[in-house]
Amino acid sequence: MTTELYFPRRLFAFLLVALFVLGCSDPSGALRSAAPAVVPGTTREMKTSGFWISRHPSPDKVILSAEEIKSLNSRIENELKLTRDVAKIDPLYSGKELTLEFRESLDSIREQKLYGNSDRLVGDDFYRRIEQGLNLRSVPANVEVRYGFVVHFADQRVLPTDSALYAKPNDTDFDELQNSGLDVGTPLAILHEGADGEWLYVISPLSSGWVRKDKVAFCRLDELKNYLAKTDYAVAVSSKADIFLDPSLTQYYDYIRMGARFPVSKRGGASVAEIIIPIRTADGKLSERVAYIKKEDVNFGYLAYTPRVIIEQAFKLLNSPYGWGDINGEQDCSRFIQEVFATVGIELPRNSSAQAEVGVLLGKFKKGAPKAEKLRIISGKAVGGVTVLHLTGPNHIMLFLGMFDGRPYAIHAVWGYRERGFFKDRVRVLKRVAVTGLSLGEGSRKGALIERVTTVRSISE
Repeated sequence: MTTELYFPRRLFAFLLVALFVLGCSDPSGALRSAAPAVVPGTTREMKTSGFWISRHPSPDKVILSAEEIKSLNSRIENELKLTRDVAKIDPLYSGKELTLEFRESLDSIREQKLYGNSDRLVGDDFYRRIEQGLNLRSVPANVEVRYGFVVHFADQRVLPTDSALYAKPNDTDFDELQNSGLDVGTPLAILHEGADGEWLYVISPLSSGWVRKDKVAFCRLDELKNYLAKTDYAVAVSSKADIFLDPSLTQYYDYIRMGARFPVSKRGGASVAEIIIPIRTADGKLSERVAYIKKEDVNFGYLAYTPRVIIEQAFKLLNSPYGWGDINGEQDCSRFIQEVFATVGIELPRNSSAQAEVGVLLGKFKKGAPKAEKLRIISGKAVGGVTVLHLTGPNHIMLFLGMFDGRPYAIHAVWGYRERGFFKDRVRVLKRVAVTGLSLGEGSRKGALIERVTTVRSISE
């Protein structure tokens, strides 16, 4: 009797475990689970800026002066062609080129065979509706460029739709149509309007894509230039800075992320600064109004570019949620890097592969290069708070912090990492800005972070 009952119970337990494993498995074949609070290979002390600053050989050395930063920004824009000054975009844009861009974007998405919220592959009906929404027939031979500003945080989409598409069923952290996020005050060149009148195709300094029309105020080119040319400005230096419409800070308007810049109306009293924000009038045009922001959230002018400043700014974002393409107003790996360096006035491009082209190349590695070779370059040439490490498989970028006990460490916005399991890899989901060693992921199918490093660059001239 005992034996007869034993086997069914054991079988039942086995089935429960099997169902749990299947329910938690990643479609790529890996198992998912939450990462521990302290990432393997790190300690609690490593989660503060002071830990790394105290080990830095020259934390207060000025890496680039304001003039040198201006020169670097000019090179990024004019030589590398990785950013855009929307005020310099030609007033007429080729309609043929624009139509081609739209068709290529749509075809690229369609070819990926993506899933919708129903966990089913998206069908042709969806793409036919999107193609109609592109309003291609209304694109003239020469598009007259219009201008504007973002007046509320706006998701920038690959196609004119709020619908999300995923590479794998239920992979909701990675919407393939999410291109970027635009903060209040972002200047725009506006090229086209969708068929429903609700979407605009725009060029921002860092990216191009579709945004909701009600998030944009239209203006003349001279108005855009005048707003951007104001020389007294405040730069957001906290992870998120609230904007209010009254000096008592009770009428909330929106928040901005680190690195956003606004003209200053009045430096104000001890705790509040007055800034000028763009707003949208009832007829969709630009108006400016005074708004209010805590002084502790901004700096008047850019911060000095020193390792201390960059490391301190990076750690203000520690544990901030991960947001692929800035979804939900958060940041992915490249936006994290862009935000941090924006506080010192460096205008880095939006994506990681473009960021990996900026600055002085310290090391470049072919696939399969020995870890010892990479460790030699990183330990010998990389400077904490100044150096970025670019990885492939998939693309990723990190800010180098320094060496500890002969091992390199970085801070980065990371979705997750892999651990070697008994039968298959286990994916540990972080979904936050974290400090990790470059040995993270060692033994997994994708390998350690250091194995994926392809370039090491100093953000300098």
